[in-house]
Amino acid sequence: MLESTESLLPSPISSSSGKLRVLCTGEEESSLSELEQLLITLGVEPVGRIFMTSRRISPATYIGLGKVQELKLESEKLEAEAVIVDVELSPNQLRNLEKSIGKPVLDRPGVIIEIFSRHARTKEAKTQVELARLEYLLPRLAHFWTHFERQRGGIGMKGMGEKQIEVDRRLVKRRISVLHDRLKAIERERKVQRAGRSDVFKVALVGYTNSGKSTLLNALTQSDVRAENKLFATLDASVRSLDPHSHPPIVMIDTVGFISRLPPSLVASFRSTLEELHQADLLLHIVDGSSPQAKEQLEVTEKILNDLKIGDKPRIAVINKSDLIKGRAKNLIRLIAPGALVISSFDSKDLSRLRDEILKHFRQEMEVWEVVIPYSDSKLEAQLHNFGLIEKTRHLEKGTFYRVRIDAGRARKLELSRYRT
Repeated sequence: MLESTESLLPSPISSSSGKLRVLCTGEEESSLSELEQLLITLGVEPVGRIFMTSRRISPATYIGLGKVQELKLESEKLEAEAVIVDVELSPNQLRNLEKSIGKPVLDRPGVIIEIFSRHARTKEAKTQVELARLEYLLPRLAHFWTHFERQRGGIGMKGMGEKQIEVDRRLVKRRISVLHDRLKAIERERKVQRAGRSDVFKVALVGYTNSGKSTLLNALTQSDVRAENKLFATLDASVRSLDPHSHPPIVMIDTVGFISRLPPSLVASFRSTLEELHQADLLLHIVDGSSPQAKEQLEVTEKILNDLKIGDKPRIAVINKSDLIKGRAKNLIRLIAPGALVISSFDSKDLSRLRDEILKHFRQEMEVWEVVIPYSDSKLEAQLHNFGLIEKTRHLEKGTFYRVRIDAGRARKLELSRYRT
């Protein structure tokens, strides 16, 4: 069984001599700026940018011949070693552009997948990212590999003359099959883990990458989840208790950040991680208020949530990083999401307001029940104390009378109607 394809698949972005210098091209200034930040995260140096228009997309090269020539001349002038295009290109377009420009070419999905590949640390994240990377690279082997024209023969081959690329395609397909099976096993494990959290409310933090979700999770739960000022620093779903003594009990779930035009292969591979969003009772939509593109980032996240079919879940909008917002912008930032909480993850008063808002959301869904629990049913009594707010108790001959405020769904699960007075 093939255990790894790392030696088989070189990084699409690599340089043999120091930091790789690249020329970027795209249609929108804000998107190009984001692409450059992605490249800087990879340790790549953007040395220039050229704007392009795609009113008439060329099937061969995506952009027109005049713009191709401009890219070629500018890349030579700036001594760029590669060209990065801020759209998704077909395998033929990649190959034709590279041939015309005379330098390696990579598209936006390739850059994002490369970042995910470098930031994956846990076994689950590595499996998910490797699968996405292989599925992205499989139809592009002829573009990324330079050794495919060499011939190889010998025992186990079809004979002298079989092209290397055909051998490699079979190896990659076999590896993809192995990874699919591995992800199915991971998904089964996650279902068991989620079942163990069925007795608590779940709040998932969602938002654009680098909006401060992990930092906020740490601040709310006094945890030490990895948090860095980098795009896609966190790829794994982290689960922490909001407050061990809160009623009702609540856990916070940090999830992978979103970005404009997230590659479909990544969304598919991270299905088991994103399933946490489907299971959540409440979403905290975190927006980086200090970003000039805050509104656009909010809209991208909302679109992805709709695409994942969870756009109708209850949510609280949180504009984060208020400590980085200066002057009149502090008033204008509220226009991004009217009614949103404006906070800093480093302000204890802001964190307290956010905690209260989360608790208020769940408590307003509670119903008042008056029940008599038999003395013999101590387990049910414990569950009432764990998941409800006890307003009144009285010991009777048949058992203990409780007036309790509890979530309607929890009441049904505990079958409280059997004990109602």
